[in-house]
Amino acid sequence: MKRIWNTCTSLCLVFTILFCFAQDIHGADGDNRGGGPLPEKPPRLTLLKAVMCEGLEDLNPENETIVFSVALGSVICFTAFDPVPEKTVVYHHWFKRDQPDKKVKLTLKPPKWSSFSKIRIRNMDVGPWRVEITDSKGKIFRTLRFSVTE
Repeated sequence: MKRIWNTCTSLCLVFTILFCFAQDIHGADGDNRGGGPLPEKPPRLTLLKAVMCEGLEDLNPENETIVFSVALGSVICFTAFDPVPEKTVVYHHWFKRDQPDKKVKLTLKPPKWSSFSKIRIRNMDVGPWRVEITDSKGKIFRTLRFSVTE
């Protein structure tokens, strides 16, 4: 009986060593057949900053806010993406009282890109607004809500 036990223990030890050796060659998940380090995932388009503002100075937002007076005359949606892995298109979808008002197509270029869209506001534009920042497939990066007052 002791001899059978020693044989089983020895076989288990051999299989454990072979399994560990196979993991070292093929990687922990078995997918890295060439050995060496696993390839990095390609960077994804990332929205770094999105704000509503009254103006721009050297392509930087000025007077970030969520309430705009009609007397101001315009509203700006500013976005900054980093990284931008490849030339791509995003959209600023402007909605007034939950109704589509304007859709602005913006082209981004690597390695990082800042852009903006702007609308004119009048007395008839008083009320709640939002801007949905989306990719070309409609994925929403962020929704910015703001109000226009008299």
